[in-house]
Order: sequence, then C-alpha cells, then structure tokens
Amino acid sequence: MDTNFAQLIEKLPHHWQAHFLKTATENPKESEQRLSLPHVLLSLRDMPYARPSGKNTAEACISQWRGTCSAKHLAAHEWLCLMGYQPQLWMASYIIDFNQPYFSDDLRQKTAGFPVYDVHNFLTCDLGHGEIVIDITFPLRLRRHGFPVTEKWDGRSNFTLCCSPLERIALKADESADEHKRLWLNTLNSDETLLLREAAIQEMMQTASS
Repeated sequence: MDTNFAQLIEKLPHHWQAHFLKTATENPKESEQRLSLPHVLLSLRDMPYARPSGKNTAEACISQWRGTCSAKHLAAHEWLCLMGYQPQLWMASYIIDFNQPYFSDDLRQKTAGFPVYDVHNFLTCDLGHGEIVIDITFPLRLRRHGFPVTEKWDGRSNFTLCCSPLERIALKADESADEHKRLWLNTLNSDETLLLREAAIQEMMQTASS
C-alpha cells in the first residue's frame, strides 16, 4: 500500500478507515485516486439511495454504505472537513413534483390539488474557486428513471441541485440536523401530507433498489 495513502488512512475516523481499507490496493495511483475529492464525492453519490438503520449519521452512512440526502451530505460534510475545507450544510423546503416518472399514478391521484412539502439537504463549499453547490443525493444509474443527477464533475462547477428551493436554512452538521428537519417538515405539512411525503420517499427508495 502507498505510504502516503496509509498515513492518511491512519488519521481518519474508524468508519472511513474501514471503508478505504476494504478496497485497499498495492497500486499507488489507484490509492491516490480513491482519496481525490471528485472520486470520494461521486462515490458517495453512487452509494445506494436508502436510509441507514439506526441513527442518520455520517458514521452510519459510511459503515452501512447507504443514505438519502440527509445522511449522504452529513458524510460529505465530514469528509470535506477532514480534508481542511469549511462546508455548510443546508436544508431547503420545496414542493414535491408528483409528475416525475418515478412516482406512481396512485400517489399522483392522492396528491392532486394540494401541495406536499419536503425538506432537502445539500452542501455549499468553497473549494478554492468560489462557493459551489454540492448535491450528491441520487446515484448515476437513477438518471434513466428521471432523477436529477450530476453525471460528471470537474471539481469547480455546481452540482445539480435536486430541488427548486422555496427557502433554505443553514444547519450544524450534527445530530441536531435531523431534528431541525423534522420540525420544519411538521410545520410545512399537515398530518395527511406528512404521510404522503413519506409515501413519496418510499417510492423513490423502491425505484432506487430495483
């Protein structure tokens, strides 16, 4: 294993160490590539779109190698901080568009005539060329189902933001983030629309697992 690669791995939290050591290689060029920011962020993008079991944290996301917008961006935030950057975690409210092809006709009928709100997580960060949007929510393979996906990234450009925000609020990237998100969802939605929002997430995860 490359010496620089091994030294960096030793400094990482255990869940990141375990992730990288699972795919350790004797090829120094491959080791260096796996630690590059584009490779790490696009790898997080391409992990399965599914909620981690237990707590919705960066550690759970990396250890179980799965996440939705909240866990994936907590993991990306943690990695960026480890690499010396200063990312900002956001939550943004938006109205779910049930005309998207990954939603069922049944759900479209149930939601016709009234808005269902969701809250989306993403990051902003200055990587040395000005602040950009980082959104790694959906794996590349889901593009064929109509999901908004950033296909390639040059290290400077904005990622495709997976919603049209009505309002956004800055968050601390800790366990309080999920609580703030839940509180905002409860404020935006009725009991009925909260159930419909959950049904929408379940349909997206089902499509993502097919």
